[in-house]
Amino acid sequence: MTDSEFSDFKMFDKAPYELPELRTFTEMAIGGIREVEKMYGPVFTVKYIEYALWFIAQKTGEEPPNDIKTLDKLVEYLISISDKYPTPYCACTYAQVKTENLFQGRAGAGTRVAARGITAPVFSNIYREERHFDVDDALSKIRQIGVTMKVIPSEMGYRKNEDQSVDILLPKCPFRDGCKSASEENLLRRLDSRATCVIGEGLCRYFKMLTGSEWDYDVLEFGKPHCIVRCFVV
Repeated sequence: MTDSEFSDFKMFDKAPYELPELRTFTEMAIGGIREVEKMYGPVFTVKYIEYALWFIAQKTGEEPPNDIKTLDKLVEYLISISDKYPTPYCACTYAQVKTENLFQGRAGAGTRVAARGITAPVFSNIYREERHFDVDDALSKIRQIGVTMKVIPSEMGYRKNEDQSVDILLPKCPFRDGCKSASEENLLRRLDSRATCVIGEGLCRYFKMLTGSEWDYDVLEFGKPHCIVRCFVV
């Protein structure tokens, strides 16, 4: 990625970290699955853990312990192998879409529910007084909270479009490795065949909270290594 290539994006200052805080970020990702389990039942979690452990085994070359049967134990295991694989929470992204494809043929509803669970800790720090939407203010606020909690990508920018949509630039998305593996298996597709993105889902939920309107997103560019997601009012 070159500065001139994305000169029309307003970039936030780089966060004082490269990767999100390991435990907090992993627990947030797993927290989303606790919400999805309410929709699909415990069998969803069983398969989710299976796929997450398979993903990690491919990255570390080691077989995981066979006693990891709960999400709490999965969290602890993922944190424990971070010296071998620094972004173990990518297993959460991969396992989420893999399991969702198994249950409903495509990613979609479960990813939206997971995004609600993942972003809930961040949104709980936002006080909404009125539904006055200013893109610059909204993104600055979520950026500030996310950096304070160390759970938002270290680099991030945005571009406002004439049709009121917003393009989000992620030079180094922390979920990229998991999304790459899922994409190679053609798993990153929603029911309408558009690509899925947990950060896009989370931002649309945030914008809806502020505006009261329904928001959706399109993934414009993926893994180049940057990603660009466009959020828009439905």
